[in-house]
Amino acid sequence: MENKNISDLTELIKQIEANEILLPDFQREFVWKDVDQQKQLISSVLARMPVGSILLLQSSNPKEFSSKALGRKQPINTDTLGGNVEYLLDGQQRMTVLTNVFSNAIFQGLPSVNDLVAPVALKRRFFIKLPKWKPNGDNDIFGFYSLTFPTDNLGENPTYLSGDILPNLEVIEFNKNDKRAFNPFIPDEKIKPNDLAKFCVSKADCYLIPLYLIASNDKKNGNKKSRIKELIKDDFLSDVNDYYNSSLQEEQERLFKKYEGDPDEVDNFKKAISPTFDTWWSNFESYLTACITKIIMNQIVVSEAQRGRAIDIYENLNRGGVSLSTFDLITAKVAVVNSETLYHRLIKHIEELSEIDKSVIPECMDTEVSKLVDYNASLTLGCYNEGSNTIAPKYLNAFLDIISLRCHNKNFISDGYKLDYIKQDKILDLKPEEIDQNVEVTCKGIDRACFFLQTRCGVRKISEVNNLFILVLLASIFIKDEWFHDKKVHNLLEAWYWCAIFSGEFDKDQNKNFIKNIQLLVKNLRHEQDVDWLKEMKSKILNVQDYSDKKLLLYEKVENEHYPKKNLADYICQYLLSKTYRSMFDNEEVISTFSENQNSSDTFLEAHHIIPLGSVKKIGEVSKDLRKNPRSVYNSPLNFIYITRRDNNAISDKSINEYIHKITPEAKKSLMLTQFKNDQYTEDDVKTFLSERFDNIQGAICERVGQLLAGIA
Repeated sequence: MENKNISDLTELIKQIEANEILLPDFQREFVWKDVDQQKQLISSVLARMPVGSILLLQSSNPKEFSSKALGRKQPINTDTLGGNVEYLLDGQQRMTVLTNVFSNAIFQGLPSVNDLVAPVALKRRFFIKLPKWKPNGDNDIFGFYSLTFPTDNLGENPTYLSGDILPNLEVIEFNKNDKRAFNPFIPDEKIKPNDLAKFCVSKADCYLIPLYLIASNDKKNGNKKSRIKELIKDDFLSDVNDYYNSSLQEEQERLFKKYEGDPDEVDNFKKAISPTFDTWWSNFESYLTACITKIIMNQIVVSEAQRGRAIDIYENLNRGGVSLSTFDLITAKVAVVNSETLYHRLIKHIEELSEIDKSVIPECMDTEVSKLVDYNASLTLGCYNEGSNTIAPKYLNAFLDIISLRCHNKNFISDGYKLDYIKQDKILDLKPEEIDQNVEVTCKGIDRACFFLQTRCGVRKISEVNNLFILVLLASIFIKDEWFHDKKVHNLLEAWYWCAIFSGEFDKDQNKNFIKNIQLLVKNLRHEQDVDWLKEMKSKILNVQDYSDKKLLLYEKVENEHYPKKNLADYICQYLLSKTYRSMFDNEEVISTFSENQNSSDTFLEAHHIIPLGSVKKIGEVSKDLRKNPRSVYNSPLNFIYITRRDNNAISDKSINEYIHKITPEAKKSLMLTQFKNDQYTEDDVKTFLSERFDNIQGAICERVGQLLAGIA
């Protein structure tokens, strides 16, 4: 990796003109459209202030990603590219502005003005304003009135501030068909040699120095700059000379001394101070050249072999901003073979109706599933937010892992699942054609996994899938039609799911355990191995030291700062929800993962403390303090159930004796509340209740897993 704090903008623009620096087609918009924002950047450059960084990724394959030239809307034809290129991963906004302001590169060979990524924002010319001479003119920052450029600024530590430069910038917008000499759409042969120079001296109060000529690599622009200098010089010296000739001798001597003219030329004042003007102009040009050839912009160049590292670098450069991801690079890669944006394709597949196979759902879900009309599992689980037009990050991350596993192991060979296949480098090595051909089947696999999670695992939202690998594993298996339509496969996966989450299978060594589990499951599905390994996992359900053991959940280890993880409360609530149950207070109301699909906030499910905090708080305590107390047994995962928002609001923080007798017998049985009888609870009572509830829940889960495995053999 190469890291340079000082960059030469002329060299970068030369690479941009030669299509050696390209912008991968991330579908990222150009957002620095505001003229004041652009002026701030340019004033920083001209004050020789730091202007951030750019991140470039080297590549020997210019066809690897669909790419755009900087400032252009349409992808370039990769067939015309050859040799090594550098992909601009970070710095699109500032590099687009800098290239547009200091050169003509963006407009070269432009087929249509509509091909600009932001026509209004880029059809602008930036100029430095130099004040026209007047007898009592104030000193300007470049020393133009006195022709004494502050030469201290020519060193490595100039004294200018961005705010000094800002008032001296002028921005002029242009249209494609106007005839002004600085319009890049007008061929040079249609512009007279002095037209641009004449424009630069045409204003009444200032001269204009076009910045687009400074970093240009076009030799013709050298001649344009010379003509501009000569016309400004002649106009400036004429103004001074006219005043000199009309002044008294004392004033003439002052002017002569001020401009350090040649005494031998005293009879021709204009000629006498001409060398002084030339010296000033040379210093001024040297300063502008230094501003762009020694721009303080950190240029980070990452080698092709370190593509994954490039993403980490981006993340560190842009904390809190829009992040670059492997998905962005894959988007640019697949665009080489398919013009439809990958993001839009995913949305289209997410919005397709789900394939419901009623033969694979458990009996407790028959009634709920039979009510479904136009069901969409991915949307129900919140994989896509239509309001904000965003796909859930967990979906995108899962998509990448799944499509990579699919492309590397299309025949579902158990040992064909490798840890390397879910690493960034392997994902980025996928060929565009492979990605393109497997988008739909991957999305279908995820949708089927969502269907399974909702009908079997009590999961209501993708955010509730605590570990990404669970989603990846399920979807990778359900890609295979035969397995999705086999109830035994669903039984096997449900048994595995409860074993995995309650034994902490992914609590440590997640990557390693993911590969181990998918290999073992696929071996079983291919009839290559029995389920003894799952039976061993079953013995660890709510029985793993310092993860899910009984003492931990009863808060008997808090003195050693050992607390249960919050997700265990979710898992217990989800397990009960997967079986469906009756409302605590209304035996006619069924609570299931589909309860929230009734277009009423009253039916939204919320986690509720079974023993309300309001009933156990001591004098001076408040419920919210108990809720935040990590050492309080009342926050044990065993003290939670899902109830509707309506019921939660109705009981709020009421004491136990205010609502305990209203709980139906059916709810007490299904929710493991049979020991919930006392009107008043001491802490010992709480632990006794939670201890018995632990035994009941552990027994129920183990029994369920045993039934599922028995049906597979």
